[in-house]
This record gives sequence, structure tokens and C-alpha cells, in this order.
Amino acid sequence: MTILPKKIIFKFSALLALLTLLSGLALIAEYRKKREEVIGPIQAEALAQSIGLAKNIDDTLKPSIALASMLTEELGQGPLSDSELITLLKRALNSNSDLLGIGIAYEPFSYDPDVRLFAPYLTRQGGELKRIQIENQIDYTVDAYDWYRKPLRSGTGWNEVHFSQAADRTVVEYAAPFFQKDPKTGQEQAMGIVLVHYDLDDILAKINKLNMGKTGYGIMLSNQGTFLSRPLQFQVDKARAVEAEAKETHNPLRERIVHMALAGESGNIEGIDVPTGRPSWVNVQHIPTPQWTLAILYSKEDLTKGNLSLRRRLIWIAILFITFALMLIIMDLSRVKKKSDLTLWFRALKASVLFTLGIGIVWYLATDDIAWKNLERTLIIDQHSLETFKRSNIREALRNRQVLPIYIPTGVFVQSIEFTSANNVILTGYIWQHYNEHVPDDLSRGFVLPEAESSEITESYRRKEKDGEVIGWYFHVTLRQEFDYTRYPFDQQTVWIRLWHQDFDKNVVLLPALDSYDLIHPERLPGIEQDFVLPGWKVTSSFFNYRFNSYNTDFGIPRYVGQNQFPELYFQIGVKRRFLNPFISNLTPIIVVLLMLFAVLITSSKEAEKIQLLGFNASTILASGSALFFVVLISHIDLRGSLSANEIFYMEYFYVVTYGAILAISINSILFSWNISIPFVQYRDNLLPKLFYWPVITLIMFVVTLIKFY
Repeated sequence: MTILPKKIIFKFSALLALLTLLSGLALIAEYRKKREEVIGPIQAEALAQSIGLAKNIDDTLKPSIALASMLTEELGQGPLSDSELITLLKRALNSNSDLLGIGIAYEPFSYDPDVRLFAPYLTRQGGELKRIQIENQIDYTVDAYDWYRKPLRSGTGWNEVHFSQAADRTVVEYAAPFFQKDPKTGQEQAMGIVLVHYDLDDILAKINKLNMGKTGYGIMLSNQGTFLSRPLQFQVDKARAVEAEAKETHNPLRERIVHMALAGESGNIEGIDVPTGRPSWVNVQHIPTPQWTLAILYSKEDLTKGNLSLRRRLIWIAILFITFALMLIIMDLSRVKKKSDLTLWFRALKASVLFTLGIGIVWYLATDDIAWKNLERTLIIDQHSLETFKRSNIREALRNRQVLPIYIPTGVFVQSIEFTSANNVILTGYIWQHYNEHVPDDLSRGFVLPEAESSEITESYRRKEKDGEVIGWYFHVTLRQEFDYTRYPFDQQTVWIRLWHQDFDKNVVLLPALDSYDLIHPERLPGIEQDFVLPGWKVTSSFFNYRFNSYNTDFGIPRYVGQNQFPELYFQIGVKRRFLNPFISNLTPIIVVLLMLFAVLITSSKEAEKIQLLGFNASTILASGSALFFVVLISHIDLRGSLSANEIFYMEYFYVVTYGAILAISINSILFSWNISIPFVQYRDNLLPKLFYWPVITLIMFVVTLIKFY
């Protein structure tokens, strides 16, 4: 080889290395810009929503201050009769539709010298005003009821959120003491307190109606640091207990939110959200009137993770830097005057490692998809998306002049999943439904699993509630479903339970019972047994969604409403295959065969000493190749039979490459033994096929991986 080709190779490699490096750096900058373009609008929307909601809550609660002041002024003018008190309370309660209830609690013997306690309370129930006497339920003067003692001790203000027996709700309470002059002494004395109540659930429902993305959620804290919001299902009495809990559970983000709540601060913070385990940003807003804090948490990966455009940019960045490193290897080789075998082997090893690294990078990027985020169907993961679906469904019914749908809240709890074949799966667990008092009596109580191959459903419980009844069933069902194995062993599958109401001809729409779950977050696995065991798989998500299905029959039912684009409820469970088991059972034999083929290739030599030592001849290599071929073939047939796949899946390419390697080595041994004048084969005792063996195999698999996962 002359000096000129070396210089040309060096310059060409250097130019290509420079171009790939600059392209890679430019693509990194473009990736970061694109990522900000994706995240930026969400952050701006989150901030606007947090500020807007904080103002809305403040505007809702602020009138209670003036209302309580009016009541205390009226009560301070002198004793009122029972009817006058009730009239006063009715007028106050009707003045504000946001109020849950209003009451007056008198000091012992203050209202009537012959009556120890007197506390009339009016609340809204079923669209009507209902009177309740608090003293008939509790002795509110005992120390356990601080909501009464605190206003008398500290004055007008917001009590800590608590459960009210009179309202039968968890209430937001504004309390103000009222005073009357003692006729004997002329001095004012405390006569009792005025209570103004809001329903905490109504206020927290405002959070759920926010568009918080697919993984975001909101929390509310009082000025004492108590968590009020339901998604975390966490309430304590003292702020220091909240801080202690945050430290004990290693939750610094929650601890920072508590500190901001105690200080009455607003702002943006970032950290790891312990419930989801993901990097998150938090918009914290102080609500002045009740001295509360609203915090809306958004996952940074909510839009970036699983984003195809961003993922492809990262793959291209990996390709460019692998190409850059490969050009450096070629440049290094072109500068070496005398290429020893050790030098060549070292460079071949570097190239193989580079391609293997590229395969690993693509695996990491492409198998980190979030299956539930890519659904085009209606996904229900919060109250906002549920209310949006209901409004859309009602509009559709009105447009088609159909009867309005009957909504039945339905919950699912799965205790076990077992894959019995490539297409059959067994599930066990519980399904429950809530039927309120507005549901017609002639509507059946029950559900249908239309995709069940076999099922056992038995009623487990039936409970009467204040607004209806809840019925629960235990199910053991075998479902036959089609799974996609094209990415095996990096496949992610979704096991679903499709639900119809038993009277599926009556326009009954099943709603996910979101209130039955602590945190409706797909990656927190609502509706899944905590100690869930599924060998070979990892449960990654669970969620409700709708599919709008159509049928080419009316099932013999005239005017069947569910024939065209009817919303059907699905409970879906995302599972991801654990790589270790397929690696050991399927990839390990292939890797061993490839290593043995390489060992066979190494034995090829025409040097007498090596022939005597290794016993090389073409027939031995052909015999070895044949034996290895049948080992791979049997493994291949067994794997394909177990998956029952209708297409070529990813791991099959490893078998195809192994078949190609066996054939190539067999042909190479024949050409080498026959002394056919092919420089690539005959150069330095068959050195080039040995050097190119691993780089070519890893390069082919890298290209296949790119094509399959890109």
C-alpha cells in the first residue's frame, strides 16, 4: 500500500470525523431547544392555571368574612328568638350558593338559662335547607373540639379543616365570636361563635378539573402545614408531624412545599416527586384569605418521555458520535506504518464495542416508551378528563336526539395476572359499581365482560349508602387477546378488561370510579394489588380509557343505541417484559454459538505449526458449522412456537445473523483451503475475516436495531 492512499484515508476520515462532531453538537443544541419548546408552554400554562385557581378559591372564601361580620353584628344587638335565628341563618345561607352551611354555637346557658347548650345549624342537603341542632350530636365545649374553643380564645379566623358531624362533611370553616352587653354590668361578654362552612370536596374538585397533563396532580395545604388534598390521602394535625413524615420518607420536595406553606410563600421549585419517582416542577401559590397553599406538580417527563421526535434526535446524536469515534479509529490506523496483529485486533475490538454500545443506547431510548401516553383513545386519569368526556358524550346524545346516557361509576381491582399462552391471559380480582338513587329501578345491576373466553363472576358484597348502593363482584376470567411481539424481548404489552353494562341496550355508560382510588396516576398502579406477582414481567401502569366501538349488528334489539361509535370502558394494565429471562434462555445460546464460531474461525491457518496444533481443515469447520446450525435452529423453532407470532420479531434477527455467520465461515474455510486468489481471504493467513468477524456482526445488529426501534 502506497503512502498516498494512507494520506487520503486519513484526510477523508478526519473530515468525516469533524463533520460528525459538529453535526452531533448542533443536534444536541437543537434537541435542547426542541425540549424547551415542548416543556415551556406546559410550564407557562401550569403557572397561569395555578394563579387562576388560587384566585378563584380566594374569591370563593373571601365573602365568608363579611358574612360572619354581619351575623356577629346582628347577634350582638341582643337576644333573638328561635324563629328569628333561623330566619337570619336562612337569609345568610341563601345569599351565597357556594356555602355548605351556617350555624351558631352558644356558650353554656347563654341562650337560655334553663338550657345548657344551644347550637342551631342550617345546611344544604338534596337541594333543600335542613336544620340540625349540633348540641344533640356532640358536646362542643369539650377540649376535643378546638373549632369552638379557638375562636373564643384567639378571635375571628379560619379553623383547621375538620369533619363536621352536623354537615356530615369535611368542612372549611370560618368562625367568629359574637358578644352582647351584660344588662347588669354593661360589659360585653362572649356569647358564642358563628360558623360559616364550605364543603372541602367542592374546593378540591376545582383542582381535579385542571388540565394537569397525564401525570400531574395538585395538593392543598393549610397554614398549619396540613395536607388537605385527597390525591395524597394524607392528613395530620400538626405541621411538625408533616415535616417529620417528609423527612422519614425521604421526601425533600414535600418538605420544601410544607416550608413554603408555613411561610406563606409563592414560587416555583423542582425536585423528585416521591409518589411518581420522577423529576418534577411545582407551582406553589399562596391563597391569602384562608392562608392556604396550592401546589400543582407536573412531571418534567410528562411530554418528553415517549416523545418520538425527541427520541429520534437522541438516536441520531448517538449515531453521529459513534461514527465520530469510528473515524478516529480509522485515522489512527492510517497513521500506523507497521500494523502489528495486536494493533489490528485492538482496533477491531474498539469498533465492536462501539457498535455494541450503540445497540445498548437504542435499547435504552426505544424501550423506555410509556405505552399509555401513546394511546389515541380517550384516556381517563383525572376528574378533568372525566368531566370532558361526559360533556362530549352528552353533546353527542343531544345531537343524535338520543336519550341522555345513564352513568354508572365502576371500579376495578386486579389481584393476579397469569399468561397461560401467547394469547391467553387469566385475571382475578374485584369489580364494583355504584348505583345512586336516580338510577331507574328497572335497570339491572351487573356488568358483562364481552371478550371473556370463560369467566366466573360471583357477587361478594352489597352495601347501602346514603345516596344509593354499592355492589361488588369477584371475578376469575380468561381473556383471549392479541399481543404485539415485534420488539421481543423488549416488548411492552397491554392487558385489558373490556366492560359493558348488563343492560347494554339502554344507553348505559360505565364511568371509572376515580373516587375509589388514592391517586389516579397510571404509574402509581391504581387498581392493582400492592404485592403483585407476575413472573417475567413488570407492571408499569394501570388506567381507564374509552374506545368508541361499532358493530355490524343490532343484536336483535330494535333501535340499539350502542351500534355506532358507542363509548366502552376499558381497564388497561401495561406490562413490560423483564429482559433477564429472555437473555438467559434465548440470547445466551446465540452468544455462545457465535463465540464457538469465532473459535472455529481462529483455527483456520496454513502454517504447519498451527495446523499441527489446531488440526484445521475445511471439513472439520463444515461439520462444526452444521452442528451449531441445528442447535440454533431448534432454539429458534421453540421460541417462535412459544410466541405464536405472525411476523418477524426483533430477536429473530439474532438467529438470522447467526445463520449468516455460520454460512459465511463455511464459505470462507472452503475458499481459504482451496487457495482461491481472493486478497480478503488469503491476506496474512486469513487475518481479515477474523478481524472483521465481531465488527461486522455487531454492525449488522446495530443497523437492525436502528431500523426496528427508530
